[in-house]
Amino acid sequence: MDADQASITEESVSTDTPPTRKRYARIAPLYKALIWTSFALNVVLIIIVGVLIGILVTQRHSIATAVESVQSFAGNNVSELQDVVAKLQDARIVHTVPLDTRIPIQIDVPINQATVVTLTESIPLNVPAGIFFPGGGGNLNATVTIQLPAGLRLPIALNFAVPLDTSIPVQLDVPVDIPLIDTELGPQFQRLGAIVDRLVEPAEPLLIRPAVPPDSSKPLSSSRQQSVPDTPAITESTTRP
Repeated sequence: MDADQASITEESVSTDTPPTRKRYARIAPLYKALIWTSFALNVVLIIIVGVLIGILVTQRHSIATAVESVQSFAGNNVSELQDVVAKLQDARIVHTVPLDTRIPIQIDVPINQATVVTLTESIPLNVPAGIFFPGGGGNLNATVTIQLPAGLRLPIALNFAVPLDTSIPVQLDVPVDIPLIDTELGPQFQRLGAIVDRLVEPAEPLLIRPAVPPDSSKPLSSSRQQSVPDTPAITESTTRP
C-alpha cells in the first residue's frame, strides 16, 4: 500500500515538473556576415604569411647577399664622404697667380749725399776778386774771368728732394699656398665633419666598410665595381616548390 502511494507521488511530481528546453542565441545576419568576413580575412592573411615565409626560406641566400650588397654600398659611400670631409679640413689652396700690371708711384725722394760730377762742356766764370799787394802795395778790386774745361771733375754736395710721379710695370708670378683650416672655411668644415659623424654613428653596426675609402674622381667603371657589387637576381626557378 505504501509502495503504491510512493509511486503515485513520484508520478505526480514528475508530471507536474515541466521539461527543460535548450535555448540558443539568435545572431543577426549582419553580424554573421562580419564573422564570416573576418574568418575569411584571417585565412587569407595566414596564407600570405605562409607564402612570405616560404619565399624567405627558399631565397634566404639571395636575400642575405642583397642585404650585404646594400650594406657594402652604404659603407663605401659613408667612408668616402667622411674621407672627403677629412681631406677638406687638411686641404691647401696652392696656385700661382700671374701678375701683369703697372703700379703708380707719387713720392718725393730726398737726396742728401756728396758726389763727384764731370763737366760735359766748358763753363765760363766771371768772379770778383780782391788782389792784395805785399809790402803795403795796396789792394786791387777786379773781376776775374776763367773757364772751366770740359771733363773737369768737381766734388759737390747734393741736398734736395726729387718729386717722383710715375708708374712701374710689374710682371711676375706670385705663388699662393693657403691652408683652408686657417681661413673662414676651416670651422665650417669641422662642423660638417661632426654632423656626418653624428649621422653615421647610429647605423655604424649595419655598415660594411672597405679597407680603403673609394675615390669617385676615378673612372666610373672602376669605382662602380669597387663600391657596388653585383646583386644576384632572384630567379623564378628557386621560388617553385
